[in-house]
Amino acid sequence: MDEQGASEGFDIPFGEAEMSLVVLHDEVPPTGKTVTHQADAQTLAALAERFSVEAVEGLRYDAVLMPMAGGCLQATGKVEGRVQQICGVTLEPMWTEINEAFSVSFQPLEMIEAAEEPEDEFDADVPEPIVSGQADIGEAVTQLFAMEVPAYPRKPDASFAGYGQSEDEMAAEDKAASPFAALAALKPEADDS
Repeated sequence: MDEQGASEGFDIPFGEAEMSLVVLHDEVPPTGKTVTHQADAQTLAALAERFSVEAVEGLRYDAVLMPMAGGCLQATGKVEGRVQQICGVTLEPMWTEINEAFSVSFQPLEMIEAAEEPEDEFDADVPEPIVSGQADIGEAVTQLFAMEVPAYPRKPDASFAGYGQSEDEMAAEDKAASPFAALAALKPEADDS
């Protein structure tokens, strides 16, 4: 992968995502470095589009970066915010609060590329890349936040009651002859002889 190119699986060049915050590895002292970031209105609107949600509000994170052996970094912290989506049952807007602790490791890109790919990528804890001595803590946190956005949003008290039909209409529909019943009637009966 080209160091200035997009990260694998994304079309966003390194350091240019909506909430990118690039930290130079050499600027993290041995005692660590604290990073705090609050997304502005323009970033929130861009992330809502990226996550395919109605809105994102209050997105912020706090992280402590610690240098590790081999030119690596470890980031631990907390990300919080909320997303507005349409409930899949009631079709009404709903908010989901997200408040997650995280721990992310960063390794030089060359180290990541030299490592063997795990057989099951879902079980592997693949580190984020350090490109030209820089780690994008903001994009790593954005991806962690995105994983907490519900794929099938549903209000806690929502229940599915058919497609606007009464219980009698649903019962009648269940009793109606199947369209395959007509085909069964056309099937020749087996000869018993």
